[in-house]
Amino acid sequence: MMIRTPLEDWIQRKISKAREDSVPLTRYFLETYQLQKIRENLLYVRENSPFYRSLLSDAKTDSIQCFEDMAQLPFTTSGDLINHQFRFLCVSQSIIERCVTLQSSGTTDHAKRLFFTREDLDHTLDFFHHGMSTLVQPGDRVMILLPGGDRPDSVSDLLSRALARMAVQSLAPGPDPETTTDAIVQQGITCLVGTPVQVLALARYRCGENCLNTRIKSVLLTADYIPVAIANTVERAWNCKVYRHYGMTEMGWGGGVECEARDGYHLREADIFVEIVDPKTGKPLPDGEIGEIVVTTLTRVGMPLIRYRTGDISRFHILPCACGTVLKRLDQIAGRLSDGDCLVSGMPLALPILDEALFSLPGVNDFKAELSARQDKDCLTITLSLSPEADQDAVATVAREKLMAISAIRRTQLVIEFPQFGISSIPASGNQKRILSDHRPQSNRRYSG
Repeated sequence: MMIRTPLEDWIQRKISKAREDSVPLTRYFLETYQLQKIRENLLYVRENSPFYRSLLSDAKTDSIQCFEDMAQLPFTTSGDLINHQFRFLCVSQSIIERCVTLQSSGTTDHAKRLFFTREDLDHTLDFFHHGMSTLVQPGDRVMILLPGGDRPDSVSDLLSRALARMAVQSLAPGPDPETTTDAIVQQGITCLVGTPVQVLALARYRCGENCLNTRIKSVLLTADYIPVAIANTVERAWNCKVYRHYGMTEMGWGGGVECEARDGYHLREADIFVEIVDPKTGKPLPDGEIGEIVVTTLTRVGMPLIRYRTGDISRFHILPCACGTVLKRLDQIAGRLSDGDCLVSGMPLALPILDEALFSLPGVNDFKAELSARQDKDCLTITLSLSPEADQDAVATVAREKLMAISAIRRTQLVIEFPQFGISSIPASGNQKRILSDHRPQSNRRYSG
């Protein structure tokens, strides 16, 4: 029998504590709580945040009686976080425990800064604790392949402390795949938590597949877009269960995690309220329709966010989860609004399509794609990061065939080149390239540790 997501009991206890009563968790009970927290939050930010005092000055925040009324409130954008920063704060800077800077360009002038109090961090710690209990149990040993290391209150540190609550020991990786593989074997690691490309590289590194097969029971992929091709490759390589986590710094790192059904993210619904809106019109969409994820925090103290446009694309599942929970399920992230680019023909070319095509190829650990216009034709330049034992020419040939099978590429005059292997069809014209993909772990797109 499938175990219900542990997030449900945790959320029920959080809500019951806030209401000072205890009743079984139902959608009505949960949504009544969320509406009340939204109204409280709107009052809180209007009184304490200079930014929201201005943004909401003309909004009828007192008239929010149902979720549909949220549509009358303005959105918060990434640009707002860049341009206003400290004006978002609802508390004195003296009680801020953690400030995270997310670079959106090469200079600090275009950086987002997110601020967290100790209470904010404790909410995330609780989520990590209960979310990870699906993957591990007392006595397990987890290797955390995330940035931040043992820096206080980093993602890695919060996760390590959450695991310690369950009598689960966590360890840091080695400096390279070989030493990491050795450490996994020597330390008896049973679970890995890491970014998709890090875990993929480990699974494909020389003896990684054979040495770790059946040793790893579970893997949590997080911190970036998670291609199906990577999840499937890791599962086959190690004969383990791969779970997905969705989150970003703006959410307080933790957003939602899969249960044993592994068919969508169960969200921390006592801490965040999620809408799906039409990316063009901004109008809320019903469950089942694909749109942009918009987040309103419910328990954030230092820097609450109201209707923050994440740029991520997904939808809510209509059918209930096989685990039997009353919590909603967010579908796998389909990509980001910034992930697509238009070819000369006008057809879109989305990053996730390239991910699924290239990460499915044996030997490909990572890639970078650049799109440029040359002599009135689109040129897609691919730089592959390969496993040491990979046959470069063979991989490039198969990669080209895979890419040519993509509809948006097949139906255009697009030229594909692999300059690192000497495969280049059109001389460069000097036109500026548009980077479609850079999955390198150090440029972590999802959140910062």
